Amino acid sequence: MLSILPLILNGLATPAIVISLVSLPRFLEDPFYYIYAYGYFLWPVYHVLLAGIALWFIKTERESVREVVGPVIDRPWLTAFLTIALLGFSLVLFQLVQPLITKLIYGPKAWEQVMTGFRRLWQSIGAYSLVVPPITAGVCEELVWRGYLLTRFKRLLRRTWMAILLQAILFGLWHGASLFTLFSVIMGLVAGFVYAKTRRLVPIMVSHWLSDLTGLALMYFI
Repeated sequence: MLSILPLILNGLATPAIVISLVSLPRFLEDPFYYIYAYGYFLWPVYHVLLAGIALWFIKTERESVREVVGPVIDRPWLTAFLTIALLGFSLVLFQLVQPLITKLIYGPKAWEQVMTGFRRLWQSIGAYSLVVPPITAGVCEELVWRGYLLTRFKRLLRRTWMAILLQAILFGLWHGASLFTLFSVIMGLVAGFVYAKTRRLVPIMVSHWLSDLTGLALMYFI
């Protein structure tokens, strides 16, 4: 359920809700614009819903949320190191490698066209996107894909690498079907590996939040 529900929400529910609000003809004129104009308000709702289901499952399975999240205040140097390392990797992947690959595949002006598409949104939407979606994504997505799904896949498949790979693929598909999906899978692999080795979710949550915050700030205001 928790594997498939995110794909249904983002792949089917989001377009259906947006179309019901703006009409099908207007949506087809510019799907990119309308998905993001309304998506930034829908995605945090999905985040909280999915995290709530994960917490409910954890409670039902008689497992402690603290065990899933892992250590918080012990060995602060390790938490800081993991946070900085993951944040650095994410920024390189999404802010340097992704634009380069996009230009190589779609042409030298492709990334600028993507940025122009985001900057067409109202600045109020851009400002909102810096406040709410990054924090809900950082906390809730990591709880769902790393904290819950990875550990359950590991128990089911009995192979850590298969669990890491499966949750990463699902994490990528949750972000839609585009080149961004590939980079989300890569980030899911790295985050999954770190969590499987350390059982520390806090540095992954914090780095995810800061990475999204930085990326959106670059897109809209820098």
